[in-house]
Amino acid sequence: MENTTNREHKSNESNEANRPTEETAGPQAKAEPQSSKSGFDSVIFVMRQAAEDARDAAEKAIPKVKSAAADAAYWMAYGISFAAVFQWTLAKKLAPQRLRTGARDGVKAGRESAEDWVEKHKQRSEQTIAASSIQADPYSEQAQPGSA
Repeated sequence: MENTTNREHKSNESNEANRPTEETAGPQAKAEPQSSKSGFDSVIFVMRQAAEDARDAAEKAIPKVKSAAADAAYWMAYGISFAAVFQWTLAKKLAPQRLRTGARDGVKAGRESAEDWVEKHKQRSEQTIAASSIQADPYSEQAQPGSA
């Protein structure tokens, strides 16, 4: 019996030795949730601060980007126009009469061709719109097969 009692006593002592006491476990157990909570709060704070900084930077950058885009569009249009007019004027002044006449006739033919193409494209678009509206209304007279 004595052996059994000693074993029980020793196992109780070892269990108690392995168990943390309130003095040692209390602050650690309480500190872990608080430190992880405060760590999580600090992460959220940093993320919010970064979002606010990004928003502020974007608000400051947007007018600059718009201005730069407008300037780029202006200078691109300027460069294209300058190049076209410069070349045309130079060719017009330096080219022999026969070359100028051919260029003038080519411009006239190109303009007429472009206007014809635009007109055909408009007619095709109008026909497509009319056909789609007829198909959309199954009760119209034109859409019914036997009604003529």
